[in-house]
Amino acid sequence: MSKKTNYKQAFNRAIKVLNDRRLSSKLVDEAKSTLTSRADRSEKIAKLKGKFQTLIRLVKEYTKGNYRQISKKSMLYTVGVLIYFITPTDVIPDFIPVSGFVDDASLLIWLYNHLGKELKQFTAWESKQEKAH
Repeated sequence: MSKKTNYKQAFNRAIKVLNDRRLSSKLVDEAKSTLTSRADRSEKIAKLKGKFQTLIRLVKEYTKGNYRQISKKSMLYTVGVLIYFITPTDVIPDFIPVSGFVDDASLLIWLYNHLGKELKQFTAWESKQEKAH
């Protein structure tokens, strides 16, 4: 299966996940579990753990309806990347030492840079929420 096909499938699934609270909750749980497991096995993923956690929190708050100040397209990208991350049959299988996590890390870095301002707004919103409680 080609890289383009994998991404397309992930984004098609992202549409379904964003429209189904149960599926989005399952994605958040699986992403947390996968992140913990992969961070233990990959220094590259461990270094990016905080960025992954921010994306997971964004999806959680968006699907709960608490945070909607982000474009639907950006959310589709975010959910698509998380789906791709938790899928064990991605372009470079994760059981291949070192390079197995490179595609996951590269995709996360691309997304993080792509979201830029929207992600900064989300983290600022989170900070306000924490201070209010």
